[in-house]
Amino acid sequence: MIETYIKITGCVLIISSSSGMGFLLANDIRKRLEDLRSAKTIALLLRGDIRYAHTALPEALENVARRHDGRMSPFLKRVARELHKYNGLSFTEIWKQAMEEELKNTSLSKKDKVSLLQFGEQLGYLDKDMQINHIDWYIAQLDDDMKEITSEAKDKMRLYKSLGVLFGILVTILLV
Repeated sequence: MIETYIKITGCVLIISSSSGMGFLLANDIRKRLEDLRSAKTIALLLRGDIRYAHTALPEALENVARRHDGRMSPFLKRVARELHKYNGLSFTEIWKQAMEEELKNTSLSKKDKVSLLQFGEQLGYLDKDMQINHIDWYIAQLDDDMKEITSEAKDKMRLYKSLGVLFGILVTILLV
């Protein structure tokens, strides 16, 4: 009798843990989309500060960091803080270091991070009009990435959830 309860409990734990993994993977897709939307919002705010307020890049980044609330906010605050220190590092070096240390908690893929790094590398060296054009290019690239992810997201999320449940059932069947 107790043996049966232990088996049932084990089966329930296996199915629920594998289902949880499936839901966790599906949630990563949703978080990645949120992070890409956040990156787009940052780029839009930065473009507005540079274009309309004629703000210098360090101040524009600081303004955007204050107005933006999300997982990427510490990254922006770090870049702005490091730029104000005048420690001899180039903008690209500061951007790269901040990305490596502050964007660990995001769901951005390697491709997303490479794109963000390339975006930052070009920001520090261009004049105002070229910066705005580069920001527009980055926003268009983010839009394309988000469209691609959104079109695939629903199916992938359903697949991950279903595979999690089915894998748990398979393991349970094999063990019983």
